[in-house]
Amino acid sequence: MRRTILFFIAGLLVGPVTAQHDHSAAPTVAWTQQPLLLPETGRRERDVARLRAVGISAPSVSVHAPAGDPEVRQREFTLSDGTARISSAAPQIGNYHWVVLREASPDSVRIASTAWYFSNPGASPEVLLATPKHELEIVPQPLPREHGQYRESEKWRFLVRLHGQPLVGQRLTLETEFGSRSQFVTDASGVATVLFPRDFPPPPTEQAGGHGRQSAAFVLSSEHAEGGQQYLTAFNLRYGPDAERGRSLGWGAAFGLAGMLAAAPLLRRRQSREVPHA
Repeated sequence: MRRTILFFIAGLLVGPVTAQHDHSAAPTVAWTQQPLLLPETGRRERDVARLRAVGISAPSVSVHAPAGDPEVRQREFTLSDGTARISSAAPQIGNYHWVVLREASPDSVRIASTAWYFSNPGASPEVLLATPKHELEIVPQPLPREHGQYRESEKWRFLVRLHGQPLVGQRLTLETEFGSRSQFVTDASGVATVLFPRDFPPPPTEQAGGHGRQSAAFVLSSEHAEGGQQYLTAFNLRYGPDAERGRSLGWGAAFGLAGMLAAAPLLRRRQSREVPHA
């Protein structure tokens, strides 16, 4: 009888724990409602990446390479449980690859896109970016260089085009993982100049001035209606803190220390004058 009661209690305890675990595994993010392609955490492989679809559903992702034979320039990778395992076009073809997830219905098309850098040498992504890949697109002009990244307080240009043609006066929305949200409008050439917000929280004191590589997610999105179709496109990647943050903290500490050292003799003289002589 006692053993039966113990098993019953154990079942009550395990049930809620299992339910909580399943709920936490749901592919959602709190900072945006836009469709995303996010890298899975864990050890990175040289020629392989795992990307997770968030807020969008499709059977496969399209990966566009910057070079290679026609049959490898665009390849499809099946999603399993919302995750795709993608690879470069060939071992000798690296640099940026463009990744697209497209969800279509009779009256709407939703796109999640990102760029993935494979570390092998490869062709410049200039032609890759210039080539239309789907209906409504947000195209970096250009992408950051190898080992580079978008950063706070920097301005970067993005082209918005529909069916390969630039969209003039098109609204572009930027959202960041830290809750910033801003909007921009494309110019006569379909290009919007996007200013990345200075919204990284200050690092802990022990990390100030350190060399750890920080980054956070952002997404750019745009919507357009035409011919009875509603198009939504999103481009997500990561950005880093202003490079001057650590330097500013370091110089501030140095100037503060210098000021204290300079003031020390003055304080000693003042104290010596104030001490009464016997």
